[in-house]
Amino acid sequence: MQAVPQEVLQAAESRGIPSDFAQGPAGTFHAETWRVGSPSAAYEPRRAADSVLYQVVRDHYETFAAQAASWRDGEGLPAFIEEEFRGFLRCGWLAGGFARFRCGGCGLDRLVPFSCKGRAICPSCVGRRMAERAAHLVNQVFPAVPVRQWVLTLPHRLRYLLAWDHALCRAVVGVFMRAVLGFLRQRARAQGIGNGRSGAVAIVQRFGAALNLNVHTHALVVDGVFAEAAAGNLVFHPAVPPADDEMEALLVTIARRIERLLARRGLSGTQAELGAADPWVEDAPVLAGFAAASVEGVRRWGRERALKYAGVVAGQSRSLFR
Repeated sequence: MQAVPQEVLQAAESRGIPSDFAQGPAGTFHAETWRVGSPSAAYEPRRAADSVLYQVVRDHYETFAAQAASWRDGEGLPAFIEEEFRGFLRCGWLAGGFARFRCGGCGLDRLVPFSCKGRAICPSCVGRRMAERAAHLVNQVFPAVPVRQWVLTLPHRLRYLLAWDHALCRAVVGVFMRAVLGFLRQRARAQGIGNGRSGAVAIVQRFGAALNLNVHTHALVVDGVFAEAAAGNLVFHPAVPPADDEMEALLVTIARRIERLLARRGLSGTQAELGAADPWVEDAPVLAGFAAASVEGVRRWGRERALKYAGVVAGQSRSLFR
């Protein structure tokens, strides 16, 4: 766990928030410290074409799409992938449409190009959505108590399954969060605090540092429990930092519960072979091949590699956690 950056603590103190309150215990931070500042009054149009990402997509996307189509009898990429890339290339350009704002006092006109509102590759739209969500969580959701970040990473083959099966992904996140919240309640009961309840917000992230397919979960969890006092009001009881052996035991619990979840859904590595029933390979073979290669971090792709991450290797199944 990392401590709150020094510049944040200084900003907190400048607003009258003591540094010990801002930092919280052992690697946590208080949501109050991270209040989002007022937006700038000046409008500075961005220059989308100057970014390396834009230039790469502009110069190579058509070749990439044509090559992908040639691999599967012209089937190509799914429509939503095409729309995401083409929308990104139009984002921030006046030629793609704009809104006109006019000041009634001075007569100044301002043309603001439309954004693509994409959720995948556009840094501007994704960054704006991220900032808005962060502001909402800090200002409207989290109380002024310590918050700890928990991260769940998964085996490669399970990442492949969750990338396509959104219902399964939500179920795995639910297993993770119930285990963490139960862990906090159990520790509170050991301290004599009964009926304690905590809270959390979990976000599924679909990529890693290398922009590879890596479905994992970041969760902001209130670091403690709320319990009703004798007077009827809620009192917050902060948690002590978890020890290494506690974290190891919790990880074993989460892995065991996820295995049981997969078994109930017929996806356990010890059950029937999944290759013939893999919906991703059947519905979008090109995308499935790219996803399988991206999960493993290699350039080679194909149906065999996709089937591997559905749980089948050379006709043999194996556990997703081994």
